[in-house]
Amino acid sequence: MADSHGKPDTIAAAVDLFKSKACLYMYHLGDICDSGYPETVESCVSILTANNVTAVKGNNDHAISTNHPGGKISKETIGYLSALPLVAEYGEALFTHSLPFAEKLGLSCMIRGMGKNEATFFFKEHPGKILFRGHGHSPEIISKEGGKIAVRRILPGDNTDLAGRFPCIITCGSLTEGFCMIWKPDEKSVKCYSI
Repeated sequence: MADSHGKPDTIAAAVDLFKSKACLYMYHLGDICDSGYPETVESCVSILTANNVTAVKGNNDHAISTNHPGGKISKETIGYLSALPLVAEYGEALFTHSLPFAEKLGLSCMIRGMGKNEATFFFKEHPGKILFRGHGHSPEIISKEGGKIAVRRILPGDNTDLAGRFPCIITCGSLTEGFCMIWKPDEKSVKCYSI
C-alpha cells in the first residue's frame, strides 16, 4: 500500500484486506501522512504500528517530522516518522516511496519521478530485483520488452505475471484512489485490488 495521505480509514481497509488474504508481511510505501492534515498523523501511524506494517518514508512523512516537532503530534510519532528508512529490502524486492537511489539522490529520491532514464538505471543496478514504489498514484508495471522499456497500466482485479519480467518496477497506486497490491513471490505474480 502507498500514499494514504493522512486517511486512516484507507490504511485500515488495506490492512483488513491483507489479513483476509493471509499476507505474511505488509508494507506501506510512504506518504502515510499528509502535511495538510497533521491532525490525522497519530491515527495513521498507530494503525501501522499496531499491525506490524513495515513502512518507508514519503515526502509528506518527512515534511510532518521536520515541520511539526513539539506540536500536537507526540514525540514518539515524530520519532517513528523521522526514523523511517528511504528504502527497505526483502529478498528479491526493494521498497521505496519513489526512487531507490537514496545514496545517490539523498532525500530527493522521495519526490523525483520514475522515467525511462531512472528505470534503465534501476534495471542496470538491480538486474534480478523487483522494485515496489508509491508516489505515482496509478498502478503500473515497467519492464523490458524486446530490449525496450515498456510501461503498462495495471487495473484492479489484474493478476500480473512477473515470470520473465525481472527486473521490473511496480507502482502500487495510491490508497487515496482505492488501490493496493498483493505480491505473491512464490507464484511470481502481483494482483491489484480496489478497496
